[in-house]
Amino acid sequence: MLLFIVKLIEKPELFKPILKQPLTFILLLNLIWILITSISSSLPIISFKFLLARLWTVTFGYFWGALLFQNPKNIKKFMLAFGLGLCIVVVYSTYHHYGFGFSQKKAMLVMKPLMDDHTIYSAVCSMVLAFSVTMIFFKNRFRDKFLFFSISLFCLIGVFLSYSRAAVLSLVFVLVFLVLLKLKIRFRTLVGSFAILMIIGFIFNNEIYQRIRLNNSASGKNLVGDIKSISNINNDASNVERLNRWESGYRMFKEKPLLGFGPGTYQFQYSGYQKSHQMTSISTTHGDMGNAHSEYFTPLIESGIIGFLLLILLFGFSIAVLMRLYYHSKNENIKMYSLAILLSLLTYYFHGLMNDFLDQDKAAVLVWAMLGMVTSLSLRQSSIN
Repeated sequence: MLLFIVKLIEKPELFKPILKQPLTFILLLNLIWILITSISSSLPIISFKFLLARLWTVTFGYFWGALLFQNPKNIKKFMLAFGLGLCIVVVYSTYHHYGFGFSQKKAMLVMKPLMDDHTIYSAVCSMVLAFSVTMIFFKNRFRDKFLFFSISLFCLIGVFLSYSRAAVLSLVFVLVFLVLLKLKIRFRTLVGSFAILMIIGFIFNNEIYQRIRLNNSASGKNLVGDIKSISNINNDASNVERLNRWESGYRMFKEKPLLGFGPGTYQFQYSGYQKSHQMTSISTTHGDMGNAHSEYFTPLIESGIIGFLLLILLFGFSIAVLMRLYYHSKNENIKMYSLAILLSLLTYYFHGLMNDFLDQDKAAVLVWAMLGMVTSLSLRQSSIN
């Protein structure tokens, strides 16, 4: 980050095209709002630490990335380097997992200390898997195809042995989205369809609840059982605890809807907003068991409605740009990278419904770097035009 500041002062012209991009503008608004809500935070020291950590990953991933990735070859180099490094993590985790007989309970811990738990491990593996598989089907040198195939294989093993339901569903979601892309569906159609689904869900929320509350499928037996257990809100501890966190978070949001409690503060503040009848065997009152388990709900609680809308705008705009590049660019490299990055980011955006990883460096650097790739590809397309 310090090197970036020096470079910005030394050669500001390098970054002017990046700073003029709409995605950069949205990201800067997001950072400014995090600063504002850090000042008004209920725990200012925590929030300013959060802001500093966010600046580190955004500067390295997005701003340096947007500069370096204007040469598309650097996108491939970065993803190969990251993917091959991730293969080492998969080998390490699988070896430890083997020592425990591939126990599902131990799957949550076998990647320590390289990653915190199985959810972030599976999320990163899913992102790299989606990117790598896409690269196999485009025109690349045999060596690159072989490396991406190897990375795909390792990441598939990582996802499968992580026993993460959200990761598996994110990959299924990407396959469905790929079909829609092949049908040339427009971004505005996707947004409209999503809005209609949300409205229908809101209207029939009671009927949906009555339906899913009868689900007693238990996770931990097999993959099918794990998937079915996603809607089990009766006795699946993970699901019930998420509902407890979200209910607590909603009460917090109602108390401070505009500015929120401050970035990074949820896990230290939500315990007082829990209801005893909603708590589970894995609930805590000590702020030591993680965040709100949602990439979208967390900023709503911590930075208010504006923080939530800025994050939605950032993610949504990146999808719109990548879809436009994939549909309309005549440059084969831009089409290839646009599709690979789009599918990779979509696994994360979907996974973010149930988990929150932008405060984890292993995922954050990859997400911000890919958003930097979006800006660099947009600049590249503009220069071609």
